Amino acid sequence: MSKKVNVIFIVIVGIILIAIGVFASYALIQGFRGGQQPSFIQAETIKTDVVVVTRDLFLGDKLTENDVKLSSVPVEVVPRNAMTDTAAVVGKIIKTDMIQGEMVLLHNLADPTNNNGDLSLVLSEEHVMLAFPADDLMSRESMIQRGDIVDIFATFKEEVKTIGETQTEPTEPQMRTFTVDTMQKVGITALVLEVIEDENTATNLQPGQTGADTIVKPKSKILAYLLALKPQDALVLKHLKDTGAIFDIVLRAPTSTVQFDLTPVTEEYIIEFYGLEILP
Repeated sequence: MSKKVNVIFIVIVGIILIAIGVFASYALIQGFRGGQQPSFIQAETIKTDVVVVTRDLFLGDKLTENDVKLSSVPVEVVPRNAMTDTAAVVGKIIKTDMIQGEMVLLHNLADPTNNNGDLSLVLSEEHVMLAFPADDLMSRESMIQRGDIVDIFATFKEEVKTIGETQTEPTEPQMRTFTVDTMQKVGITALVLEVIEDENTATNLQPGQTGADTIVKPKSKILAYLLALKPQDALVLKHLKDTGAIFDIVLRAPTSTVQFDLTPVTEEYIIEFYGLEILP
């Protein structure tokens, strides 16, 4: 009888252990399946398109179509004055350095036509903006553009005193003519332009062609250059301009960094340079 009880007891214990194993396996499977499902529903991120720069840019650079693009970003990270239209920023100049991918903000931009009067914001604290007249031949032919690097030459008369034959007393003052390089490596910050309407456009149309069929590009005349200069350099140019100096602007290569060592040209320089003193 005792053997029979032992067998029954062993069978019952085995059944209990099997049940425990099955329950444990079921619990593990359900736990694994439950871990694969998200515990919450993630809220949808709302995005908007903003204008960003496609390369590193520096203060005073003019934005082109290749410099900007639209990028989709979350609304919560977009500043209130972020630009959302590339057409609204192309042609503007920037007032600060910008890195690739940075959003373009309204206060980063200046209008190169100076209509809104904010060109001064592209200046460093050590510079002033000077309007310089565009009266030379290069300017009349519209060969200088914004961003060009130029040198400014000037010819002017100055009263000088010369030493007499005794080398003790000066003679009467004389007016002498000098030609010098007044400034080197000057960047053209902006242009002041006068738009000229072509009154002969209608007379130049082909038979059967109307004005709506043509795209007329308005002509413009350079009135002045806006130059960012150190205050002392600006004073020198103002003095020369106010005393009647004749200026000529010469164009440099866009990558030029050379500081030319030039000698002021006078009457004696020309005589010596061409050997005119030995003529009979």
